[in-house]
Amino acid sequence: MKFKPLLILSIAMLATACSHGFYYRPDPFTTGQNNIIINNGVAYAISQKGETSVILTAIKPVDGELELRIGYVNNNANRVDAIPEQIQVYTLNGKKLKSYAVYSADQYINKLQRKQNFAMAVQAFSDGYNNTAAGYSTSRTNAAVVSSNGSYAVGSSSTTTYDASKVSEADYRSRQELEHVATNFAQQNQNISQQLIRSNTLLKGQSIEGYVIVNTSKSFKEKIYVDVPIGNDKHEFMLIPNL
Repeated sequence: MKFKPLLILSIAMLATACSHGFYYRPDPFTTGQNNIIINNGVAYAISQKGETSVILTAIKPVDGELELRIGYVNNNANRVDAIPEQIQVYTLNGKKLKSYAVYSADQYINKLQRKQNFAMAVQAFSDGYNNTAAGYSTSRTNAAVVSSNGSYAVGSSSTTTYDASKVSEADYRSRQELEHVATNFAQQNQNISQQLIRSNTLLKGQSIEGYVIVNTSKSFKEKIYVDVPIGNDKHEFMLIPNL
């Protein structure tokens, strides 16, 4: 059974979109050379079991969570289900296993939106405070007073005024900026959502590709074990950081 070159190319094009951080590569001690494909300098592991195949690599962006770039192929006469949320990712420290949750596409998009909404709320609060302050201006006047005996003193006075039009102008600019940010966030989320894999039933000859996000810390750089179920098959991978 041959893996589809078009699927490999598609996955590779997704992977090369991340220019920061580092890629993972298949563990050479557990992955046969015939099951490794190099495309544009990135190594992908291929697993073929029964009539299904999976191609996999991983990426760790500098300030993001672990990403699995993955493709599923079904060459079985029967339909099979590919459910990304059932992927298992774990590390091994001595004899102790640690599992990492895989987000569903909707879970990850919702998480992004919560972070974005919080950031915009903080910005709106900060803008409101600054915009109100922009309406106030203070002028100071210095004066010298000479007494009848020839002595003098220097004093000053200040006057604070409030201009509501300046506050309105600042509020308008802030709303425009927040609307621009919200539009950018929405476009970003739409682009990400289109690349995330969702659960699919694959008929014979069908394939899907994209990526899933793993709940890890920003500093994560561990060797990982990945189990990818599809239908009745389970494809097992071991990937190491390409640092």
